[in-house]
Amino acid sequence: MWDPYAEFQSTTLPNGLTVHAAHWPGRTWEVIAFVIHSGAEHDPIGLEGLSHFVEHLVSKNGTVSAREICVLFEDCGGTVRLGATGYPHTYYQFFVPIHEAILTKAFSIFGHMLLSARLEKSIEKERQIIGGEFHRRYPFRQQFDLAMREHHALYTGHWLDRIVCPIGDLDSIGRITQGDLQSHYNAHYTPANMSIVGVGGMQLSELVKLLFESPFAVKKDGVRTPLPTLMTDVKPPSETRYILEMSKYLNVPVEICVYRSVAKIPGNINRQIIRVTRNIFDEILDEEVREKRAWTYAINSAQLNFRDFSRFSICCGAFKLEALDQIEKVIEECIASIKHREDLLERFKRHILASKSMIDLTGNEVCNGAINDLGHHQRIIPLSETSNDFESVTMDDVRNLLPWLQSEKRWTLITRP
Repeated sequence: MWDPYAEFQSTTLPNGLTVHAAHWPGRTWEVIAFVIHSGAEHDPIGLEGLSHFVEHLVSKNGTVSAREICVLFEDCGGTVRLGATGYPHTYYQFFVPIHEAILTKAFSIFGHMLLSARLEKSIEKERQIIGGEFHRRYPFRQQFDLAMREHHALYTGHWLDRIVCPIGDLDSIGRITQGDLQSHYNAHYTPANMSIVGVGGMQLSELVKLLFESPFAVKKDGVRTPLPTLMTDVKPPSETRYILEMSKYLNVPVEICVYRSVAKIPGNINRQIIRVTRNIFDEILDEEVREKRAWTYAINSAQLNFRDFSRFSICCGAFKLEALDQIEKVIEECIASIKHREDLLERFKRHILASKSMIDLTGNEVCNGAINDLGHHQRIIPLSETSNDFESVTMDDVRNLLPWLQSEKRWTLITRP
């Protein structure tokens, strides 16, 4: 089995910057990513959206304009991503041919941008743009209020209690000052809190040589943001069920309903157990809700890793009104039936393990996978480790997970006419 994540070699520069490189001989290109080990999870109370705001401003306050940066990468046939903010991390990325002059210029631009910027320009302009980004995500105030209700119910006392997306909210975005932006940047954009990932034709030694000759070799005080402590237990939600009547908000008749239910699963539980359980559950849901009863086109579950715990959600974007009084009971029966489906466990394990032998990732995909690993775990995880975790999952593991999915431990939303 080809394991591209096991091919990474790593080193740490004297200033604390960690460098990871996967050398693919013969490639004439290189994908480079810069991972800041801080994201929306680390926004101060009352300044939600600060990490995202900083990310917007970084490319507006470098030695070269954002437009000139884009033209530089376009002219050589490459691409550039001037920032993306998640909960655990923020990252920047470019893809270029291996040409010393291009790489030297690119590292100079990003080095100044990520380690020595003064965030003074375009603050109010970007504040307006971020406000537009918020309205695109939540075009109606009721949508944001509903998301906050879910978070208040599920995450009391956790940082997610006050934030529903990395953007923050309109009030917090409006409070952020230039001093807040610069202080956050100075504290988090440091070599010790940064990892660089390279995938392509360059060896680690070649990448390190270029970095030593760039602004990335600068000494700057800082520390790596610590990983959170994994939860071993989670509190039940303060509210378990909410009914939203659309007639109170819309003047047009609505003939469909929506179902959403969310649970928290402690972070000390192997996430491959959750993945297997999801696969089994989705098959059962499809059998019972779509195929047998024809209530909906699609119903499925989803898993999101928040590092210290995982979020498990069940979503049906539209189901028939005639199922309104029955769908909750049927879903609970589907959850209860998971423990009897050894046949599905073995089927999904065979499929996923067999698919590993056919993996054919691009350099960009491997780089993105490494970014995700570094953001969540601060290390790059070989596929063999993931496969071993997956192969070890038993039906008893699945059964032991099911108590976290009981109705009293979930927040459930029913949207009805």
